[in-house]
Amino acid sequence: MKHFLKISIVFIAVIALVACSDNKKDGVYFSDYQLEQALRDIIEQPEGDILREDLLKITELDLTNKRIKSLDGMEYLDKVEVLNLQHNKIEDFSPLEEMDSLKEVNIGGNPYEQDTIATLESKNITVIAKVEVEVRGTPDGPGGFLWKVENGNTTVYLQGTIHIATEEFYPLNQKIEAAYAEADVIVPEIDFNNLNMLEMQATYLDFGMYQDGTTIRDHISEELYERLANTYEELGYSIEMFATYKPWFHSTLIQNLMTEQLGYIDGVDFYFLNRAEQDQKQVIGLETVEDQLSIFSDTSAEFQIAMLEESLIYIDELEQQMEEMFSLYLEGDAEKLLTYLLEEDAEPSPEEQAYMEALNDNRNYKMAEQIAQFLEEDSGDTYFVIVGSLHLLMEPHIRSILEQEGYEIEKVL
Repeated sequence: MKHFLKISIVFIAVIALVACSDNKKDGVYFSDYQLEQALRDIIEQPEGDILREDLLKITELDLTNKRIKSLDGMEYLDKVEVLNLQHNKIEDFSPLEEMDSLKEVNIGGNPYEQDTIATLESKNITVIAKVEVEVRGTPDGPGGFLWKVENGNTTVYLQGTIHIATEEFYPLNQKIEAAYAEADVIVPEIDFNNLNMLEMQATYLDFGMYQDGTTIRDHISEELYERLANTYEELGYSIEMFATYKPWFHSTLIQNLMTEQLGYIDGVDFYFLNRAEQDQKQVIGLETVEDQLSIFSDTSAEFQIAMLEESLIYIDELEQQMEEMFSLYLEGDAEKLLTYLLEEDAEPSPEEQAYMEALNDNRNYKMAEQIAQFLEEDSGDTYFVIVGSLHLLMEPHIRSILEQEGYEIEKVL
């Protein structure tokens, strides 16, 4: 009996192997774990072999945001006609060429090669490469300023932003959210999404620190130094932490620390940059960190000290100023906002004029030149430009420069 038992065990093992082999004939293998799990969820089969006959029941397939890298095995989904592959990490789409019934595929948000679309279209597959984004916002929501300019098949939206905000800003006006959703490319002043933070910090130090061994105390009056030290102390910091920074850096840092303490959050530009990262939209910056920091660092020591003195206001006074500015921005009242921001008690000095030209005029011409290039290339893409509101309101602003080049600007909001 033991002899026959041994033989039986051998035969059973062989039979089991044969059985497994037979099942494998109908089974389908997927090299990508995420793809396999997504399909298992769809056919409601958490384990065991995935049979080809189960896959033949699927005619429409949504695999959005599944972290899929490989499509190996997709050729077995013979009956799928509509396929959504948005927001994955797929580079090779060749398995789709073997899907006989496939009529339409959305590959937006994947790192595909440029010839991918043409290759798939040659197989009579309609390819959608644009990422579909949910339109948020409310019809009567706030949002400041929005314009539109077109050339051929290319559209550029110009959104005036503000760099800090409150919770009251959101949800934004639906027209702004719709412009963002339509956009293929997001165009901020600086592409913070793709910045190396260590390199950016090093750049700040290069522009903002004394390199000769001196400290801020060596460059300002003792009275101003005491005011600065007291301000830092009120904000919970020691001036010794920032002793080697130049006056312009202190003025911007003080304002940032105050707005942080007041509970303000990222502004409209950062809101959309965060969205762009989530939605895997392309981002093209109009400027660099160096471009912006040089505006401050290129001013004279006297001018920087004047900036520092002006920044040392009481936090409740800053809060009042910010609330007024927020209100005017959300109302979309360009004239009142300009009047509020640019009111002067006296005629500006030559250096103040030069500073404003560097801060506004020169940058506007450079940014308008890049925007005009988008329009002239006429790629068929839609661009969503998000810049500080003054760049679209204060002459010579981006809109007027583009109008001088012959473009028609349409106000959307």
